[in-house]
Amino acid sequence: MLIDWHSHHTATEVAEYVVSVGGRAISPYPQDSPDFGQRVGVLDDAGIDMQIVSQGGGLNSDHFDAKVAMELVGMSNDVIADRIAPYRDRFIGSVAVSYKDAEASANEIERMASEGFRAVMLYANGDYATRPESEPIFARAEELGMPIFLHGGGAGTVRPPGIDRLEDEGRGVMSSSGADAPVADCVMQMIASGLFDRYPGLRVVIRSGGGGVPLLQSKMSWTHHTEVGDQPYSEIFKNHFLVDTANVDARTITALRFLMGDGGVVFGSDYGGGVGLLRDAVANIDAQSDSGIARAATDRNSRELLNL
Repeated sequence: MLIDWHSHHTATEVAEYVVSVGGRAISPYPQDSPDFGQRVGVLDDAGIDMQIVSQGGGLNSDHFDAKVAMELVGMSNDVIADRIAPYRDRFIGSVAVSYKDAEASANEIERMASEGFRAVMLYANGDYATRPESEPIFARAEELGMPIFLHGGGAGTVRPPGIDRLEDEGRGVMSSSGADAPVADCVMQMIASGLFDRYPGLRVVIRSGGGGVPLLQSKMSWTHHTEVGDQPYSEIFKNHFLVDTANVDARTITALRFLMGDGGVVFGSDYGGGVGLLRDAVANIDAQSDSGIARAATDRNSRELLNL
C-alpha cells in the first residue's frame, strides 16, 4: 500500500475567517476541492490507498492571539473531519493546533483523536516548540500515540530583516531557504531542549524530504547529556525523526533512504499544497531500483506510526 503523509486542505470558509481577523488572503490550490469524493478518484488514479489530510500550510494560527488561534484550528479541524467522514477508509485527519494556547491545543488533540484523527500538525518554530508552556502539546500527543507532522512555517514564517529590498521583495528567498531553514532550526532545538528525554515515545515526520536536515547528520556530533548517559544529536535524530518524500525527485529519495535508512522514510506528495500531480510523486517511488522494497518500507513505517 501507499499511505500519503503529506496532503492539505485549505477550506474556503477557514481562509475567509483568516482574512476577517486581519490575516492575509489565502487561495486554495486548484486541485484542493471541497469534494473529497473527487479526491478519492485522484487517489485511485495514482494508486494511493490512504492519505493523511492536514490543514493548508498557509493557515498557521501562531501569529494570532490565543483566542483567535484556537478558533481557527477548531474550525479547520471540524471542516476536515466533516469532509473525510464519508471516506474513513481512505483519509485520516491530522490535528491542527497552536502554540499560542498549548493547554487548549492538548484538549483539541484529544477531541480530534475521538474523531479518528491520528497525527498532529505543528509548524516549525524552534522558539515556541521548546518553551516549557508548549509541553502539553507533546505530552498529549505521546500519551495518545500520535506522531507529529512537522511542517514549514507557513504564513507565520518570520521574514528576515532587510529581505524586502531583494528582488520580488524576497519571495524567492522565503520560498526556498526561508521555508527550510526554520525546519532545521526547530529540529535541532527540539533535540537540544531534551524534549525526547521527557517524551521518549514521541515520533516526528518532517515534511518535504526533511527540509535538508538529513544532510546535516554529519554535523550533529554535539553530545546531549542525560542522567542515563550521553547521546550524539545524530543518534537522537535517527531515533525520533522520519522524513516524507514530497517535493523531491527519485534520486533524492534514493539518497534519503541511504541517509535515514528505510525505517526513516514515509511516502508524501504535498497534494493540495504543492506543485505537480499525485501520480508523479508515486512515479518517484516506482523509479527506485528496488521499488517493491521502497513501497513496503514506507507502508510499514506509516502503519507503525499511525497504529494501523
